[in-house]
Amino acid sequence: MSDSMLEKEYNVYSEKYDIHGVVKDYGVAIKLIFTYEGKEVEMGLSRGIDTDYKKLGKDLIESYIEKLASPNGERKLQLHYWYISPHEIHGTTYVIGHGIVTGHKKLANSNFIYTSAVEAVFIDEINEEAVLTTRNSIYHCPLAYLRFDKQDEQPELLPDYERLKEKYKDTILYPSIEPGNVLLALADFCKYYFHSLYYVPADAKEIKPVKFSGYAHIGTFQDSYLIQAENGIDLRYFPHYQNIEFYSGETNGCPFYIENIGSSVIYARTWVGTIKLEPGDRKEVNKENAEDEPPSLANGDLYPAGIF
Repeated sequence: MSDSMLEKEYNVYSEKYDIHGVVKDYGVAIKLIFTYEGKEVEMGLSRGIDTDYKKLGKDLIESYIEKLASPNGERKLQLHYWYISPHEIHGTTYVIGHGIVTGHKKLANSNFIYTSAVEAVFIDEINEEAVLTTRNSIYHCPLAYLRFDKQDEQPELLPDYERLKEKYKDTILYPSIEPGNVLLALADFCKYYFHSLYYVPADAKEIKPVKFSGYAHIGTFQDSYLIQAENGIDLRYFPHYQNIEFYSGETNGCPFYIENIGSSVIYARTWVGTIKLEPGDRKEVNKENAEDEPPSLANGDLYPAGIF
């Protein structure tokens, strides 16, 4: 979105961390933008009648540093749901990667990106990943998360593609739970954080999870994500920057668990309070697991207008 469409702008400052930022109001979308340790952070904000955007911006900057930012050096740069394809620029054809990025120094997790020109592709079957090397970056791409439907269009671009397809297609691991419980898996490498849902009725004669559908509802100001399954399962939430906010949570009376299978912290704002999920955490949605003092969290669109 061009700054020529800007309606209002608010400069914000965290004296605690000596970081400046800006809240930009474009009318359709509102964004907080600041830089921390060389990475530009962009959060969508919700519009409020009496909102003090300078204070909100300061609080969100400090909350990000204290609660959300991952320490440097902990994570490698990855692409999930990825593939590579040719791309022509000014008459020259290059190979580029596509996928949902995590661990980037400048880009937020859960965004779909296009890499710069890929200079080399290495298949590392010990770690079950492809390694894409560009001029400035090295992307680690899990082979189970290769978009085979897309790569089928250009199979020659990946070494030994047919064998890899036979070995790794349909091998994504989906978290499971005991019958009679509902499990929602979230990840920062998935669009809108949704990875999967698992539920087997307690009285089921065989361990076969019920079918579900998950889809995004794109709103003018705020997107939401809806997950519906058999037996009255209906989960709906707003996706925000590193947190989700439920506005419906029907589980047919079954205990409800949330698991974070990604690599960065995710907060879930639920009907019992805010639950913090570190990478690898699985927690039941109950008051005992809610934070006593939840941090300030962005409440606007996860993908504010103009991010792509």
